Amino acid sequence: MGYFLAISCAKKEREIDEDNTGQLEKKERAAYNSKQMPGIGNVYVSGSAGAGSKQELYAKADYQNGYLAYYISPESASDLGSDHRIVFSANKGDQCIVEMDEEHQILRMYTEREGKRLPIILKISQHSLKEFEFQLYRVDWDKKVEELVNSVYLRNGKPVGTYKMAARAANRATDTTAKDTLGFPGIKRPAKQSSVTATTGVVLQYVNTVLGPLVDLSNEGMGTLSSKLEQSSVTADAFSALWYDMGTMSTMLAKAGLLFGSFHTDPLDKTDPLSTFNWYFGQGQAAVNLKNIQLIPLLKNSTLVYDETDLAGRLKLVMQVEDKNKKALIGNPVFVDFRVELEQEGKVHVLSEQTLSSDKEKGIVELVYNLHQAMVKPKLGSKLNVFYRFSAHEGTVFAKQEVAIADREPARITIVSGAGQEVDWEEKLKAPLVVKVTNKAGQPLKNIGVSWTVQSVSWGIIVGTLSETQLQTDDQGLAKTYYTVGKQQEKPETVKVQVIGSNGQPVPKVETIFSYKQKRRNFTLVQMKHETDNSDMTKVSVMREWKNGDAVTIMENELITFNIKEDGKLLNYSDGSIAHFIQSTKGLIATSRYANRTFQSNDIVLKNWAVKFSDPVTGRMDSIVIDLTISNQLYRTFVGKTLQIEGGGDPINGNSDEVLTFTYRSDGKVDMKSVKYPKNGVITTFETAHINSYTPVYGCPDKNSVIPYTMKRVIGVITSPAQPPMVYGMSATFILFADGTIRPNTMMTGFDACTFNQFWSSIKLQ
Repeated sequence: MGYFLAISCAKKEREIDEDNTGQLEKKERAAYNSKQMPGIGNVYVSGSAGAGSKQELYAKADYQNGYLAYYISPESASDLGSDHRIVFSANKGDQCIVEMDEEHQILRMYTEREGKRLPIILKISQHSLKEFEFQLYRVDWDKKVEELVNSVYLRNGKPVGTYKMAARAANRATDTTAKDTLGFPGIKRPAKQSSVTATTGVVLQYVNTVLGPLVDLSNEGMGTLSSKLEQSSVTADAFSALWYDMGTMSTMLAKAGLLFGSFHTDPLDKTDPLSTFNWYFGQGQAAVNLKNIQLIPLLKNSTLVYDETDLAGRLKLVMQVEDKNKKALIGNPVFVDFRVELEQEGKVHVLSEQTLSSDKEKGIVELVYNLHQAMVKPKLGSKLNVFYRFSAHEGTVFAKQEVAIADREPARITIVSGAGQEVDWEEKLKAPLVVKVTNKAGQPLKNIGVSWTVQSVSWGIIVGTLSETQLQTDDQGLAKTYYTVGKQQEKPETVKVQVIGSNGQPVPKVETIFSYKQKRRNFTLVQMKHETDNSDMTKVSVMREWKNGDAVTIMENELITFNIKEDGKLLNYSDGSIAHFIQSTKGLIATSRYANRTFQSNDIVLKNWAVKFSDPVTGRMDSIVIDLTISNQLYRTFVGKTLQIEGGGDPINGNSDEVLTFTYRSDGKVDMKSVKYPKNGVITTFETAHINSYTPVYGCPDKNSVIPYTMKRVIGVITSPAQPPMVYGMSATFILFADGTIRPNTMMTGFDACTFNQFWSSIKLQ
């Protein structure tokens, strides 16, 4: 139960209007009491001061220009009560009443003028020895409703808008040594009084001590309240009267404390008006109409994320104070209690307690707190909350707003922009490549390391370059780079982006890949058929055309001549001649992973393979990309088999008694034997040799010495570095034609049937 003390103070003196009988009675009482309490006026006591009674007048002292009355609500016959109130007046009917709630360290002050209470009440809360909160309310005395008008908080006598209260519990524990259970901080409450020799003076000294600091501090506190009131209003006029009475009350109370040592009691006349004084029993702080004001978080203006890496970041919670019509409560600042709590590892840590006032222009109150300064730092998985409520309102409870603790573990990297751009060789992409790094909740992460790598699409490609590369994400979790395409691209390269962890290594599976579209010219390679040999490019015809995406099969050792077309038109060199180049199968293989093979029984398949050539217009290397199959039909025809060449031909110059055998072994060697010269056998290696796709088969000269020929499609040429036994008209090199026939490469560019037939009858593969 609260303990209340009430004091009344007068603003101005009035003449005492009493009849002669009253004056005579007063003088007689004063003469009587002067013998017992020199200098003190008449003292009265209720005739029925029983236990549990309400509003009993314990004592009354009359002064020359007013009176002092002391009321109690006794709890037992021996205890003078738990509800103490004092009324002081410089003239009857004009009173300043102070109710002192010792349990909650709160004072309530209001004023009566000419029997009518003015419509304001001042509440003063003591939070510690030198910290006080002044709150001014409008009051409807009949309905007992209070409306907050203004407030100010004082620390060491100075108005402040915020104060930290983390040590409030500790302060109260310390203050207990200077007071009993019900006293104010730092001031010890007197012992209970005796009904016979009451020490009222001691109690009055205690009251004066409690009110003293408030009066001393009130100049700035009350001045701050006054400055925020609308001038020439009923509220402002009533506040001026209250302020005046507060000063008068303090002066008179000091005198009473000095003069009132102890006193005896006299019966109180039942007709005395003080015996029926009408106290205000409002609901205290709970009487504030909280239904008419509310706190609304403005989340869009708040920062409710804690990021351990953002050292400049601050926790911010913005609240809007609204009235019952959801309009900003402006002009009347109110206090809001904030508490920041961290629940971590089974413990609850109070990181901050503050009380902040709203601004009168917008009705906004804003909590800003640096979590990096907290003794206990939040960790992922902990709970971090901000609690808030209207300050000093009994019955109000804390609401809370959750603060997210940033998850710093990168979980995903995504492409924001820059993918799929079309660009030519050695050209810089117009737009940067941009990625975003987020955690598992999709929140962007800043200051996260990323690496960028240009990836070749196959072996041997000259890669592009990166520039203006951002190696850490920004505040939005973004990083970027610019890419310049290199030369000799078989197909679009890729740029791989990886997230780098705190250990300096890529985070597994947190990566993405950029690709682009290569701006390709529409080239076609025209494979030419030679009508004679390579010396005369005017005698050629088109064999077939290769274009991007084709599936092309060539033989093991073809030597291929190409013209170049762009958009279906043959390209010329600067001198006007038709552009052409020669490509060999071996040249294509040399740039593949099969370059150093010694023997390959299967076909070589090169997917998305670039056939490179020099662009006759720009001089840069270009290519078409095809699926290329290089047939090993030549090897498969000879390896593991024996080639037998039987003698015959001209009876004079022929080789009728000779048989040659060439055995092609699977270990890459060839065994050459001669029937005629059995001791001249040779074991050597075999390999392929270049030959045009079409090669001539020559006949015997006609009467005009013209050697006729036909061009036949060939599979390839197989040869050996060593020669066979000295047999005229035979070569160590053999041509495999597309029709399956095998002939010696007698002229190194084709087959001389006329010469062969002079010495040999047949060639058979067994």
